[in-house]
Order: sequence, then structure tokens, then C-alpha cells
Amino acid sequence: MKKWKCTICGYVFEGDNPPEKCPLCCVGPEFFKLIEEATDNSNISDEEKSAAKKAIYKMSYGMYIITSHKEGKVNGQACNTAFQITSDPMRVAIGINKNNLTGEYILASGTFAINILGKDSHPLIRRFGYRSGREFDKFEGISYNLGSTGCPLLEGVLGYLECRVIPEKVVDCGTHRLFVADVVSGKLLSDEEPMTYDYYRKTK
Repeated sequence: MKKWKCTICGYVFEGDNPPEKCPLCCVGPEFFKLIEEATDNSNISDEEKSAAKKAIYKMSYGMYIITSHKEGKVNGQACNTAFQITSDPMRVAIGINKNNLTGEYILASGTFAINILGKDSHPLIRRFGYRSGREFDKFEGISYNLGSTGCPLLEGVLGYLECRVIPEKVVDCGTHRLFVADVVSGKLLSDEEPMTYDYYRKTK
């Protein structure tokens, strides 16, 4: 696999050839430059991959809806890569696929909200996790409020954190970007037990 970088907006695409159109700035493939061969786990046997996956599924993850906004529009996605970095200052990080619309909104606004899910949140995960916001309005019929950052805060969740991205701490991780951010607002709405990725996989 190869990595191609848009010379206009900096978007990075992985594939044998550049995309027909940049998903961020919409320029054609002629504006993409080959930057490097993408590293992956291709040298690992299928048996080793299967064994590693069984182990990695035992790592502890939560389940969240990450929301953001851009030019008056809102979007969100299901996510299991959100975690605390430091407690003082309050700082968190999330991992978002570069092709996801929510990541585009985070890059544009510099903000996102982490909506913390309870064990009965399967409908929200199906709503925000199975289709792209490019195809339909994920928030149609969903109750939410806009926080101080302009990010949607869903009703019926256990709590939320509003976050402001630290620009110099956005990390290119290949297929994903890691956004490190300061927590600027938050609230615990319910002390119920949160949903974990393991619980979600066993009950979806």
C-alpha cells in the first residue's frame, strides 16, 4: 500500500493510486503526491493475526459517540478509542479514521465532544456507527443540545466532555489521526455502569 498526500489541504490517502477526489478539498488526483509506502502487518501470518486479534479484543475500551461541527452542520460517530491522558490539566485523546466525516469536522472546528454511553445505548451505536453522515442526517429525530463549543451533546447518555484540540498534538497514525485535546467542559448525568467494547460485542 502507498500513502498519497494532498498538496492543497494535507489530507493523506492510503491506496495503490491516489483517490479520484480529495474528500476534504475536492481537488483531483493530480494534486496528490506519493509520500511513502504504508507500513502494515502484512508480514504477519494469518494465524498470528488471528491470535493477536483475540488478545487485543481483551483490552479495555469504552463506547462513545464523538460529535463535532462545521459551518453550521453537525455530525457524530461511534468510537471506542477515547481515553484520558492527564488529570491536571484535564486532557484526553481520541482516534478517528481519516476518511470519516466527523474527523473532517474536528479538523475544521478544532473541537469535539465525547458522549459517554450506558449499557442500553445499542440504538445510538447503530445510528451513529453503521452509516456515514455523508449519506444521511444522523441527528434527525435525535434529542441533543449544543454545548459551549458548538458540539452536540446527546440526551440520555451517562455524561459528556467537551474538548478543544491542541493543534500541535494532532498525530498522523496512518489510517487514523490521534487528536489530543484539553477538556473545557463536562458533566456526569448518570452514575450507571458505562458500556464497554467487550459488552457491546457480546450483546450487539
